[in-house]
Amino acid sequence: MSMATYIGLNFPVAINDDYMENEVEIRGVFLDSEDCQILQHKHFTTPFLYELETKGDPLWQMHDENKVHSPHNYEKSTRTFLHVCDFLKDLLPKGDFCEIYVCWMGEEGEDSEKKFELMLDQRPIVQLEINEKCLITIKN
Repeated sequence: MSMATYIGLNFPVAINDDYMENEVEIRGVFLDSEDCQILQHKHFTTPFLYELETKGDPLWQMHDENKVHSPHNYEKSTRTFLHVCDFLKDLLPKGDFCEIYVCWMGEEGEDSEKKFELMLDQRPIVQLEINEKCLITIKN
């Protein structure tokens, strides 16, 4: 099983399904239409749904257990998250927001276990704990 990171936006974006050159890319969702509707309805208030791909370590490794037992992986995931924030600063219009949901593929319809909001201009990274079934609302 693999983890997936989904992003919901209030506007459509061009999808890049080619080789990744940037640290962060938006891709099409590879779920069938029924599972995509379940995911959209269960977790997102935004109308456009995509997958968020990153080159660095996965966002879901940015949690307290890794901070203690695998600080190297925690640090790499934190750098990945900062790349995502920089990407979103350029993508999101001022005053807009996006939603990011991280879960195991096949578990998109399950309840989220953590929810939090983040302002892009504040980024309180030390307080974040991202792992499976985590919904993050990021405001610009």
